[in-house]
Amino acid sequence: MAESFFSDFGLLWYLEELKKEEFWKFKELLKEEPLKFELKPIPWTELKKASREHLSKLLGKHYPEKLVWEVTLSLFLQINRKDLWTKAQEEIRHKLNPYRNHMKKKFQLIWETQTCLHVPEDFYKETIRNEYEQLMAVYLTADEAGEPSPTVVLQGPEGIGKTTLLRRVMLDWAEGRLWKDRFSLLFFLNGSEMSKITETSLVELLSKDWPDSSEPIEDVFSQPRKVLLIIDGLEEMGCELTLGDNLASGWEQRRPIHCILNSLLQKKMLPEFSLLIALGKMGMRKYGMFLEQTSCIFLTGFSERHKKLYFSYYFREDNKSLQAFSLVREKRPLLALCQSPFVCWLVCTCLKWQMERGQDLEIASDSITSLYASFLISAFKSAGDSCPSKQHRARLKSLCTLAAEGMWTCTFLFGPEDLRRSKVSESDALMWVSLRLLQRSGDCLTFSHPCIQEFCATLYYLFKRPEAMPHPAIGSVTQLAAAAVSEARTLLSWMGIFLFGFSTEKMVSMLESAFGFPLSRDIGQDITRSLEALSRREPTEDVVAFEELFNCLFEAREPDFVTQVMNFFEDVNIYIGSMEQLIVSSFCLKHCKNLRKFHLCVENIFSEEFESASNIERLSLWRDFCSAFTTSENFQLLDLDNCHLNEASLAILCKTLAQPACKLQKFVYNFSMDIANSLGFFKVVLHNPHMKYLNLYGTSLSWTDVRQLCETLKHPMCNIESLVLGKCDITEESCEDLGSVLAHSKKLKLLSLVDNPLKDKGAMVLCEALKHPGCALGTLLLMHSCLTSVACDYISQALLCNSSLALLDLGLTYLEDNGVKSLCEVLKHPDCNLQHLWLMGCYLTSVCCADLAAVLTQNEKLKTLKLGSNKLYDAGAKQLCEALKHPNCKLENLGLEMCDLTSACCEDLASALTACRSLRTLNLEWISLDLDGAVLLCDALTHPDCGLQGMAGSLCALDSCAPCLNHLPPVITIKNGNFRVAEALDFNCSHHQKRNFVI
Repeated sequence: MAESFFSDFGLLWYLEELKKEEFWKFKELLKEEPLKFELKPIPWTELKKASREHLSKLLGKHYPEKLVWEVTLSLFLQINRKDLWTKAQEEIRHKLNPYRNHMKKKFQLIWETQTCLHVPEDFYKETIRNEYEQLMAVYLTADEAGEPSPTVVLQGPEGIGKTTLLRRVMLDWAEGRLWKDRFSLLFFLNGSEMSKITETSLVELLSKDWPDSSEPIEDVFSQPRKVLLIIDGLEEMGCELTLGDNLASGWEQRRPIHCILNSLLQKKMLPEFSLLIALGKMGMRKYGMFLEQTSCIFLTGFSERHKKLYFSYYFREDNKSLQAFSLVREKRPLLALCQSPFVCWLVCTCLKWQMERGQDLEIASDSITSLYASFLISAFKSAGDSCPSKQHRARLKSLCTLAAEGMWTCTFLFGPEDLRRSKVSESDALMWVSLRLLQRSGDCLTFSHPCIQEFCATLYYLFKRPEAMPHPAIGSVTQLAAAAVSEARTLLSWMGIFLFGFSTEKMVSMLESAFGFPLSRDIGQDITRSLEALSRREPTEDVVAFEELFNCLFEAREPDFVTQVMNFFEDVNIYIGSMEQLIVSSFCLKHCKNLRKFHLCVENIFSEEFESASNIERLSLWRDFCSAFTTSENFQLLDLDNCHLNEASLAILCKTLAQPACKLQKFVYNFSMDIANSLGFFKVVLHNPHMKYLNLYGTSLSWTDVRQLCETLKHPMCNIESLVLGKCDITEESCEDLGSVLAHSKKLKLLSLVDNPLKDKGAMVLCEALKHPGCALGTLLLMHSCLTSVACDYISQALLCNSSLALLDLGLTYLEDNGVKSLCEVLKHPDCNLQHLWLMGCYLTSVCCADLAAVLTQNEKLKTLKLGSNKLYDAGAKQLCEALKHPNCKLENLGLEMCDLTSACCEDLASALTACRSLRTLNLEWISLDLDGAVLLCDALTHPDCGLQGMAGSLCALDSCAPCLNHLPPVITIKNGNFRVAEALDFNCSHHQKRNFVI
């Protein structure tokens, strides 16, 4: 066992672990040690001058391998290196060599047959040196800090080299060059292979490559921290994962494959395992939330130098390499695309085919679609120009049918039955393999790269075809267009880009001319119909991923088509974190004439660390982007959330918004950093006559900032009616300036100061302003503003004097019963005009309910009373219910959620519901009901005198027993035609099945 193991593990590594003096002593002892094993010693003249590498070769040359290791292990003990002796014995005991040998052979074959980039080892090692160093650092740092086993995510676009890197990691480990001390075992899980599995256990999943000659694989789990799982092609699984749900608990438990993956990713099963996962942009968006202890490594692809080197390695002849690279260098967009190693291979292969046919070198690069089309056309011609057009068409259609079926069914490994169904003959398969479009994977075939499958799958839609699909799972053009721009179907996003590329007349003509047979020209119309239907869906249905839609439209780049599509959408939400996203978004927004609401998040591009473009170029693109805000006649809302802009970019934005052509009505800039320091910002507020709503929530404002803002608001030209300054670090010192605005502005109708430390002194200043006859404020929101019962005296005086204030929010303040008592005194006064009072979470008890009940019976103006999250209990609810039954009560909305109510108050509630003709909505969330309480409420709701139109929340009867629920029908039909909101009463207990009752 030692012989086969050590021949693979490598003696040199052990010798390199010896210190200089230990190595010298090792050689001295080696003069005599072989005699103990009846071996002839190596001459001292050779031993004396031998390096570690030379010595390992000398030992292998003079002695049988097994004896080499017996001698070596004996010497390790003699030089006091028992650690090396122990490590070797441990490796022997676990007998890992059969698995390592198997993986070495497997991945060596994969490397030789399935890797596009056949380049010298030194070149490849140079291109991945940085990523290898980062990988080493992550696992080393976690070990040194005693942190949990990390999950490392390789990120980057398709074709950037993620799969190639993972294969290389596996091969380097199997050959003993990587992570000898860190990981005893590496397992490689492939998404396309796992997609064929329906149910399995982790043991079964890992056993597929485990040799019979090894010890039971279950022994692996005794040292889980020594195991690394590599997962590639997770996106190809096409499975939906859910957080913390349906997880596998044990590694021997058989579950659906997605449950196993879910448990691994969330570290719910064997959390000591380390994970190394490759994910593209879509995969990170879909699966990133499931990952624990994550470190990300971004693959950057080829540098300028690497591109040129790769061309020279690919063509081998200097003149051909220079000719090809010169062509690419002249096409700057194509040169940029060659940052992707796969695109480099694609371009080189295409040009090589052209050279072999003696053609002038040419490759279309106006778009990604045209590049792939050039590649396929060259492959098509290389297949043989003498072949009849009809046969060419049949061959190509069968290949595209196979690809389309695979994409819609998440199949990437095709067996004989798949080939037969798609009419791919054996000779066709051999031809496509020879052209490197397909490749062998055991007894099956795969496309040589996912991008090629995606392109061929989309090309399928250009063939004029009968109504019956070859496979029922293949969707139509309209289904593909909708799926490609939907947040739910990320696997089809690249097909969407190619589909939009095929919608252009130029692309169809290019393909028809090359193939020699007609293709469909209906794709553009189908896309338009699909997106128009998508734009009309309810917000609760499929959400449009505008980043994907914009990428698709940018691929088409036909202004009339883009304008037609963009005009379907009035509410747009995008994220910009790169120059590419800025370019694409700018192009699409310029063609959006019906924009009403625009939600934007900008990161990275204006930071000092961002170096992908000059500052002048960035600002020029940003200026183009902002110009879109002046094109729509009905531009209502600009919502900037966590936008990181520098001074120059903010100035451009503000200048655009201040233009007469900008019709912006509502401006939301949450969590801004420097907006208040921009003079341009105050010009926008002042000079844009359409702007009525300003929201700066989460923006830190100094006293000077608030003063300047208030001066702007008082200007006669300013038309702001609603001002939201929540969580802006506004203190009592700024309330005087704000009070000045309230006293003198006839336009300001709403002011929100929630989540600010105003304190009672600040409230006093504001209340003085509310008493001013010029105050026109209708809504004041002071939730969580550090008020106490002292503030209620100031508020009470203001309510008597102010005739305009209709809504007051005092939630999450420390008012207590005494404060509410003071408020109730003024609420009973005939001069008080307040209609809506919010007192959620104000530390109230049932003591204040008598005062509130008195208000309800005497104040016919009060329409809304929110009392949620207070300790009112059943006693308080009883007093309020008595008031609701009073003929003078005109309350329409009552909130009693989370008030510690029980079924004991249900009789009072039921009585109030039938007696109070004004009450329209009632919030009873988190009330604990038993069966009797539920019956009482249901009877009241079905009563013809009940005027309730909506009840919020689920009413949970946690103590009811299911058999008793037979007293209620499964569905209660409300006979009262006024009732509009259906809610569920959920009854369950620990030993009976849960049942739902709809009211």
